[in-house]
Amino acid sequence: MSYRESRPTVVANGKGRPWALCVTNVGKIAGVFLCLFALNKYVEGDPPQDELFQRDFNWQFRRKRMTSLSNNSNYWLLVQSTSPSFDPSPSKNITTQIGQTVYLHCMVNNLGDKTVSWIRRRDLHLLSVGTETYINEERFSAAHVEGTNDWPLQIKYPQLTDTGLYECQVSSDPKISFFVKLNVLEPKTEILGTRPLYVKTGTSINLTCVISDSPEPPIFVFWYHNDRMINYDTDRGKISLQKGEEDAAISTLYIKDAQPTDSGNYTCGPSNSDATSISVFFLNGENPAAIQRDASVSRASSGDHLKILEFFLLVFPWYLLR
Repeated sequence: MSYRESRPTVVANGKGRPWALCVTNVGKIAGVFLCLFALNKYVEGDPPQDELFQRDFNWQFRRKRMTSLSNNSNYWLLVQSTSPSFDPSPSKNITTQIGQTVYLHCMVNNLGDKTVSWIRRRDLHLLSVGTETYINEERFSAAHVEGTNDWPLQIKYPQLTDTGLYECQVSSDPKISFFVKLNVLEPKTEILGTRPLYVKTGTSINLTCVISDSPEPPIFVFWYHNDRMINYDTDRGKISLQKGEEDAAISTLYIKDAQPTDSGNYTCGPSNSDATSISVFFLNGENPAAIQRDASVSRASSGDHLKILEFFLLVFPWYLLR
């Protein structure tokens, strides 16, 4: 019996079969790598497209909402209503006079846990914090009344040196300030008309006393004839007091049917200023120029007599000591 050696059958296109197998295997390997790449991306946390869309949608919604709120006036009103702010009603320019107690007002809304301080801008001196005073001068004090939003600074007996700018400061973040300018005036008294005043017998005496730089009228004005107060002499006279313009007060003295006994010095003495006087003379057939000339001669004569007396007092002791 004869045996035949078995050999693989060679196909006519046997040369193309290994190439086909290679392409098939490469395709499988590439598919595996693509799957691994996609899986790795998913494991590392890259969100799917629907999640990216949801995030973008939420961001756009929030952005539009914030934009609409910022453009809404009610939003800013809400912010302002919860933050400290100043009430604009108190005056920023206060005028007073020497010796009259004055209050600088500062009204704060929504103060919360913040504090109010007063600072004198002239020297940056801290005057008060809350209800405590931080200056060793009793004229200054914090005058807050519990339960109110007013935090005034009280100044007793103000002086001319107290004139200037004062700052009311709230300890918010950032700090806010309200400024008040204080003007302290010194009243002046003047009787209008020429000095001295000449009148004829039987005419009237009409004197006008002006108290300037006086924000508040004086409590009283006393008139004196020589050394006697005449406010209550109503038989032939009348005294009035009224508020004038530009921080002024006016007091008038009227005496009808004036007689020579009414001659002398008349003094206007307001309660808030120094007194001032005027001399009244009566004409007896002479003109004012002649009276003034006689008065000048009289004063000159009196002056000469005084000089002679002084000379005598100086020379006589020296003569005795010789």
